[in-house]
Order: sequence, then structure tokens, then C-alpha cells
Amino acid sequence: MTAAAYYDLIEDTFDRVESLLEALEDDPDISVAEGVINVKFSNGIVFVFSRQPPTEQLWLATPGGGFHYQWDDQARDWLDTKTQESFRDVLVSELALHAGVEFSWQD
Repeated sequence: MTAAAYYDLIEDTFDRVESLLEALEDDPDISVAEGVINVKFSNGIVFVFSRQPPTEQLWLATPGGGFHYQWDDQARDWLDTKTQESFRDVLVSELALHAGVEFSWQD
């Protein structure tokens, strides 16, 4: 993957994540700075999304652990580097489990 392609994919993903989180009824506190999205939910739980340009990865930190994702063209999603689980699926389950919110990739 080219650096430009990585930045396009990660930017699209981060924009989507941010807009969907902003629409949640929980109204989490979202701050974005230098390639990192910090999200604090009403129950105090924090999720951190970060870009990792040197490895062309997306990292997610939740109370459930740290997850590293690599883009997969065939899946059209970021896949966990260890388990091959989809970023979207893991995010939905982590949000339900730790933040107590329902999250969907649909608008």
C-alpha cells in the first residue's frame, strides 16, 4: 500500500468513527489531536483510536485490551493482526461491553 492510500483509508475510517460516535445518545466527550481520537463515555470508560503511519496500522485501546489492525483489501476493512477479526465487529462489541452503548456502522 502506498502512504497516500494508507492516509486516505485511515482518514475515512477516523471521520466515520468520529461522526458515528458523536451521534450516540450517550454523548461521549470526543477529542481529536495529532492522529488520535480520545473518547470518554458517561461511565468514565475511555477508548483511544490512533494512527500508526510507520506500520500503516490503526490501533484501538479499550478496557478490553489493545488491538492492532492492518487494512485488508479483500475484506474492505481493518483486520486484527493477531485474530483477523474485523475492526468494525470488535468496536461494536467493545462499546457494548465496556461503555454500555449500542453502536452501528449504519447512519
